[in-house]
Amino acid sequence: MEITIPHPQLVNALELIGRISSKHVTLPVLQCVRLEAKENLITLQATNLEISIEVPITGTIIEEGVVAVPTQTFLQSIQFITQKDITLRTEDQVLQLETNSTNTSIKTYAVDEFPNLHQLQGSEHKVQGSTFAYGIKSVAFSASQTSIKPELGSVFIQQKKEHSLTFVATDSFRLMEKTVAQKGLVLDQSIMIPQKNALELARVCEALEEDPVFVSNDNQCALRFPSGVYISSRLVSGSFPDYAQIIPKEFVSHVTVLKDDLLKSFKKTNIFLNKFRQVSLMITSNNLTISSQNNEVGHTTDTVKALVEGEELTLSFNQQYVMDPLSHISDDSIIMSFAGIGRAVIIQGVTDKTLRYLVMPMNK
Repeated sequence: MEITIPHPQLVNALELIGRISSKHVTLPVLQCVRLEAKENLITLQATNLEISIEVPITGTIIEEGVVAVPTQTFLQSIQFITQKDITLRTEDQVLQLETNSTNTSIKTYAVDEFPNLHQLQGSEHKVQGSTFAYGIKSVAFSASQTSIKPELGSVFIQQKKEHSLTFVATDSFRLMEKTVAQKGLVLDQSIMIPQKNALELARVCEALEEDPVFVSNDNQCALRFPSGVYISSRLVSGSFPDYAQIIPKEFVSHVTVLKDDLLKSFKKTNIFLNKFRQVSLMITSNNLTISSQNNEVGHTTDTVKALVEGEELTLSFNQQYVMDPLSHISDDSIIMSFAGIGRAVIIQGVTDKTLRYLVMPMNK
């Protein structure tokens, strides 16, 4: 194989796929990018068997061929090249990188060990890439970080009403739901995407700034972009929890507070959190008092002005669980709706009702 490629294109393509290539004990070739030049088309492919990506690039094909080369070594070797074009040439089991002032040799892997990647066939729908990514990133932090229950380690996507998509993630202690606009989209069935894969789909959407076609079947989903980039992910089988049943319908107290006041207070209490990161919220008339205690460090109490409706009560939470959704709320003020002692709390923006966050209190 011998090809010449514009240097910026090659760097961009490798940066796009670099996080998908991964080290694998039984299949080392998965740390590679598969580079193929055939019939006036140059394509790069990467996969970790969970998620796959294909990126086409333009260039001049002098001799057709295919090679599997370690992605990170490849990227690091060309990142600081200043020449406009770079020539790639294979000799035996080595890839030669050549410019006017540089010559680098990289050992390659047996390309026939690289998995065969095929594009998904199924129902296709145009989606707005930016809002699709926004929906994923708004909820993904709430997904479980363990693999014990795969459905809890996923981002659940459903269509609750026309021209929108609703994204949900939960680890059973907290739950985030975000609805975004998707004009004209009809999602045939709800899907669950593994959280890490979902974040990669979002990253590619943001990087390309294009509106892709969404394709899905029972086992996989994919995004196909106008530029030719194609990324696919496996889906989680099974059923997502019927979370509507755990969302309280009645509340004993509502607290409206400035988001910045709450964040500043949490920065103070953060110093004195115990190993469980426990913080106490005490609701009194017109005030929200926040306190934390660490027997080895000390204790602090901070009171912020709030609009309080309903009963006075005190609950303890994992502080991080209360802080996490605040960066995703665009309103300056938030409403915390308390269902009572030992029951879930709902956090929302004052005006934006497209986002809803549920968090369970801690046992004292």
